[in-house]
Amino acid sequence: MPARRIESLAPSLRIAIPVLILIGAVAFAAALLVDAPRAWRAYHFNWLYFTTIAQGAVILAVTVSIAKGLWSRPIRRIALGFAAFLPVAYLTVLPILFIGAEHIFPWIEHPVAGKDVWLNQPFMAVRTLLGLGVLFTLSLVFAYTALRPDMEQMRAHVPPRLHGLYAWFTRGWRGQEAEELHAHRRLAVLAPITALIFALFIGLLAWDFVMSLEPFWFSTLIGPYLFMGGFLGGIMTTAIIVIALRDRLSLHDWIVPSTLHDLGKLGFGFTVFWGYLFFSQYIVIWYGLLPLEQSFVIHRFTPPFRLIAQLVGLFIFVIPFFGLMGVTAKRTPAIFVTFACISLFGLWLERYLLIYPSLWIGTDTLPFGWQEVGLLLFFAGLFLASIGWFLTRFPLFQIWQPASELELEGIAVTSSA
Repeated sequence: MPARRIESLAPSLRIAIPVLILIGAVAFAAALLVDAPRAWRAYHFNWLYFTTIAQGAVILAVTVSIAKGLWSRPIRRIALGFAAFLPVAYLTVLPILFIGAEHIFPWIEHPVAGKDVWLNQPFMAVRTLLGLGVLFTLSLVFAYTALRPDMEQMRAHVPPRLHGLYAWFTRGWRGQEAEELHAHRRLAVLAPITALIFALFIGLLAWDFVMSLEPFWFSTLIGPYLFMGGFLGGIMTTAIIVIALRDRLSLHDWIVPSTLHDLGKLGFGFTVFWGYLFFSQYIVIWYGLLPLEQSFVIHRFTPPFRLIAQLVGLFIFVIPFFGLMGVTAKRTPAIFVTFACISLFGLWLERYLLIYPSLWIGTDTLPFGWQEVGLLLFFAGLFLASIGWFLTRFPLFQIWQPASELELEGIAVTSSA
């Protein structure tokens, strides 16, 4: 793989990112003045949307490392770049836990007898910060370990402003062969642990940030439903950025149609899996006829939220399922990006649908407007800024190759270590 790095973001993107953040910040401030509870709820579901997508993309890099996916070499570093948003996500969850919590979680004002041992603000803040801290730290350590073997040979090709960063990454350098061997062994341990912790703590986040909004409703599938939705979003967002960079940097010799085809198959497969999880959760509630279980579905499948529920099914499952079923759509960049964007918009509506109906029970008016869009722009600006920061500093492709992947290519590997 070539030793490539993006020198700078496109001028339009350098302008768009601060504009998005500024517009979003102004919209959030205005929303706080007009309707503080709604402002914090819009902040809450947009944070959940971007955080699960960013972590899902990192898990894509983790899983292809576990599976030794040779096809993924041109795209795994781009997926890894989403780790740059995780520190931002950690900082931006603090206002939810310590400022806006009383406007989001009904059990703070109305404690639930018998559940108050778990559903109380101090304990939720501790377990959320601890869980996300462990998950994000593992993800960042995974990213550091995967990046380090490439940093020494890239030092001569970066501008002076990056010398300090590269010197920090290569401190205590052991030599190229030893670094690659060390990284290979460390990633073999880190990758499965990170994947398991992802499932555990994003599942826990689903209990606290989604299920607890209706304290008497429960579902054993809400955790997998949330983290697999984030994984699907990570795949689709990675595909969009891969295709954008492929065209802008003329990377057609490395990101070939078969690479897009493989990425498209992942997107299609987890679109089907999202539909499976949704149906598995819905069907047991439908035939169980238990009022406490039905309430969650009724609040979303009746007016005013019914239209949103229909759009979610259409945009996440129906359109991408039929659109990405064929080979041509996966191998044609413009078509693939179109369906990926539709899927991501559907996931945004789905995160809205997970949160809002639990907090506006019995309303006749759909609470959807500039507040929700404004916070979308704010987090989108932070999201793009984080990924842009990563891609303009680190190698775009993973140059070094683990011994296990070399062996799959029929290359004999020997080591003095």
